[in-house]
Amino acid sequence: MVNPDEDTEFNDALRRHGILPPKPLSRSPSPDIPHITHTDAIRAVAATADAEQLGMLLEADNLDSDDERMFEEYRKKRMEQVKRNEKKGKFGSVEPLAREDFVREVTEGSKVDLDSGKVEADEEDEDKPARLKGTGVVVFLFKDSVALSRHLRPLLDQLAVAHSSTKFLSIPAGLCIPNYPDKNVPTFLIYRNGEMVGNVVAGMGLKGLKTTVKDLEGLLLYFKAIERPSSAFQRPRAASHDSDFDDDLDNGVGAVNTKQSRIRHGGMGVGTGRSEDEDDSDVSDFDM
Repeated sequence: MVNPDEDTEFNDALRRHGILPPKPLSRSPSPDIPHITHTDAIRAVAATADAEQLGMLLEADNLDSDDERMFEEYRKKRMEQVKRNEKKGKFGSVEPLAREDFVREVTEGSKVDLDSGKVEADEEDEDKPARLKGTGVVVFLFKDSVALSRHLRPLLDQLAVAHSSTKFLSIPAGLCIPNYPDKNVPTFLIYRNGEMVGNVVAGMGLKGLKTTVKDLEGLLLYFKAIERPSSAFQRPRAASHDSDFDDDLDNGVGAVNTKQSRIRHGGMGVGTGRSEDEDDSDVSDFDM
């Protein structure tokens, strides 16, 4: 009598002809499961936890010294990263400026280096690549009844979000400079490293009510209030357009200037881009 369970050539022949049922499939041996050590498990937890979660883990009563050391090491790394991110994105909005705070927030504030949180020293090192010192500060003198002021304000809001390492401030023109003429509004005062590097009176050098956020960004790049264009506003543009914009700035269109301004440390007078012989009655000097 044939035993169907026997593994013989005869039974194999019977299976090929369908006389015997196929042999049951044999189970392959289970693959070896890699061994995970306690240290590997702790490291995996620490690598995915944020600073707050790591702080909670450090409060556990049953931690051994090695686990505590690892959690503390990762927590310090997370805290350092948070601090770096805060320094890089310290601002992010257009904040109101009080007249009495001008020197502290603008002149002195523009001297602070965001990477170190300290006032920049006037040191030059030929071996180091040139970089912008201090913090870019943009002061927007506005008046709500002036249409261009209303047009530029939301553009500034967008730029402040995109360039959070630059300080954007706004103040009503009449509060900043008493009797400041409406024809000079809006005005931009641009500072870096304790110096006024540019002022733009009455929006000259821009495109009036057709000014785009990209146009305004280009102006601030020219005066180094911001360090590089934001990818949020990038779009293909003809090279001739860019060069025309730069030529307008280089030629001192309207009141875009850095040399004729009379804004001083501790006092301010706004240059209007006019010659020295013209009437100066509508420009106010005052001590901050």
